[in-house]
Amino acid sequence: RCMPSRPASRDPPQGTRFLVLYGIRQNFRTAVSIHREYKKGLRWYLLATVFAQSSVGALTTVAVVYLSSEVGLNATDISLFFFVVLVGTIPGSKFASELSKRTNPNTSWQLSMICLFITLVIGAFTLGDAPHKYLSLIWGLFVGLMLGWFYPTENLFFSCVLPKGQEAEIAGFRVYCSMILAWLPPLVFSILVESGVDAKWGMTFMGSFILVAASLLKFGSGTWEEILQESQRSEFAEHHEHHEHESIAEPPL
Repeated sequence: RCMPSRPASRDPPQGTRFLVLYGIRQNFRTAVSIHREYKKGLRWYLLATVFAQSSVGALTTVAVVYLSSEVGLNATDISLFFFVVLVGTIPGSKFASELSKRTNPNTSWQLSMICLFITLVIGAFTLGDAPHKYLSLIWGLFVGLMLGWFYPTENLFFSCVLPKGQEAEIAGFRVYCSMILAWLPPLVFSILVESGVDAKWGMTFMGSFILVAASLLKFGSGTWEEILQESQRSEFAEHHEHHEHESIAEPPL
């Protein structure tokens, strides 16, 4: 009763006996189509998501271990740390909106990943020797700023490269790509720490996945105009140009 019914967007071919097999074949055809027809934007977005989400998703787990073992925070301190991170996402998301309007979501997302990596490395190499453990809250604020910049920009980028008519199917590919390597950074971090390697190197390795994602977008994806043309989302380019003209025409206060 709460969810209205809607007609099917696609009917299976006549003679289809097993919908599961048909779905598998359709997913395979979609994967091949992404590789061949969306070479400028969507293909590189999904590849970048594989590495970026595996690192960012592991941050919560790895940060708890690092803050407790290396920095000396207790359970209450760690809860306060993540509260500060949550607060930091608010101005971070506002900054993401403004930067994406002034540049484009592709450039903004790359910059957010580079800045997040730098933030993680700085925290990993300084907090362990910090004279006051509550300096980690300042680090938490900057982590929140970067995450507030990262997630909205990623969603905006995805909405721009999403082909029309395949929204639900491609959204499933996105979820799969975000989970496929989620196990690797925590596993390697645990192996390094258990082997006696300093935890700061484990944090650095975890953050390096973000750099891989940024590099894939930087050297693989096309220009923003090519990406929008490929996904047939040219209205985003028109809106972006309209915003730029408004910014230029706006009189100074």
